[in-house]
Amino acid sequence: MAANIDPIFSKVGAIGFPGTNPLTAAANDFTGAGANNILVFTADATNGSFVQRLRITAAGTNVASVLRIFINNGSTNGTAANNVCYGQISLPATTASATSALVELDYPLNLALPASFRIYVGLGTAVSAGWIISTIAGNY
Repeated sequence: MAANIDPIFSKVGAIGFPGTNPLTAAANDFTGAGANNILVFTADATNGSFVQRLRITAAGTNVASVLRIFINNGSTNGTAANNVCYGQISLPATTASATSALVELDYPLNLALPASFRIYVGLGTAVSAGWIISTIAGNY
């Protein structure tokens, strides 16, 4: 029996963390080319990755905003043609509390990313405490 060269299940888990954590600055664009969009995940360079979801967690008191999610083809995200706006999610206003949990949102992606493709995110408006974005994925 020949080896499976097109796997459907990931081989190893992959968790993506943004370089800017938490995200506070507004990108306010629909192209993914804005300077304040941040990289949250890069697919495996050889076989690609399966991205299950983004976990979006408030880091304290914030005004309402929107998080836009972009898929990049592995080239510079500064060129709009290299990005596609995959989706967006409304982020509610939040208030820090010592006695209750802050909001956590999941944005399901459930997509296979080709090798070296990337996911960038950006806020519609600036916020104070910020949002922590984690990517839950697996590498093939």
